[in-house]
Amino acid sequence: MLSIRQQRQTFAFMKKLFLPISLIAILVLFSGKLQGAVYTDSLPKDSVAKDTSYWKKGTELGLNAALSGTSPNWSAGAANNLSGNVFLNGLRNYKKEKNSWDNVLKINIGAISSRQLDNFGISYRSTRKNIDNLFFDSKYGHAFSKPKWLSLYAGLNFQTQLLNGFAYSKDSIGREIRSQTTSFMSSGMIVPAVGFEAKPVDWAYARIGVGAIKITTFLNQKLYGIRGEKKIAGVDSGKLFHSELGFQLQAGIAKDLGKQKQYNFKLNYLGFAPYNFSESHSPLDSRVDVNFVAKVGKYINFNYTLISVFDKDLAKPGVNAWQNSWIVGLGFLYKI
Repeated sequence: MLSIRQQRQTFAFMKKLFLPISLIAILVLFSGKLQGAVYTDSLPKDSVAKDTSYWKKGTELGLNAALSGTSPNWSAGAANNLSGNVFLNGLRNYKKEKNSWDNVLKINIGAISSRQLDNFGISYRSTRKNIDNLFFDSKYGHAFSKPKWLSLYAGLNFQTQLLNGFAYSKDSIGREIRSQTTSFMSSGMIVPAVGFEAKPVDWAYARIGVGAIKITTFLNQKLYGIRGEKKIAGVDSGKLFHSELGFQLQAGIAKDLGKQKQYNFKLNYLGFAPYNFSESHSPLDSRVDVNFVAKVGKYINFNYTLISVFDKDLAKPGVNAWQNSWIVGLGFLYKI
């Protein structure tokens, strides 16, 4: 149960987020009705047609699965594993004359289940998530007359995990036990920014946000007691978020390769540097996303996904601040 002080903090925090998130949600919900419809008073009402050429849309739904096993007497030592992940990638981009509106949504959740033996040789299964990430980025841009590839932009990106995270250990008989360490928006990150974007070609861009606010959230206050820590991800116990002012750096490419465009490669970088980066504990927080897809059949593909994060606020002292989560496999892919 949250205290009165924490309830007030929650209310103030949600009130700050309500307007920008509500505006984005409304725009996304009604984007289907705003697909560049052309209206003119000189034409009969029945002859007015919708022009969807201003929109670029894409949705990918995927499923990967893998199974590995050994006999109980395998001399090299191994475990029987079953792993899988599901993912959703979506984009809704609008461009008309000098105005553009780009939206990207990525959801990737996966788990691995392995056969383990306790101290008495009795087998049991251990299931852990191996990837869990939600990322959303929305950006409005207005291009200059010269050069046309340079524009002003205002954007917002949001990232968190969806499922609870745990730390694992063994009990006295060798059975696995777990202790919760994270949950939805604990931690999470929200970064609104304004700045400049360069997009010399359709498949590459670079942005620098000269005014950005990095809002790190940690809403689950119970985890401070479970973890025995007074500060997690830079957020003090009793508080729900921590904010910093600084610069935002973004760059990315998305390119189809091959004569029949059977390969697709995507690389994205997202960084944040506080204005006082020379004095900051974490002077340049970074996130790198890599995705490679090779078509094997109409619905079958080989794919590789990497999410790499560098943030010293997320790492304990003396521990490498780079965190990596990756999936490689053969799976099902359906494009809408």
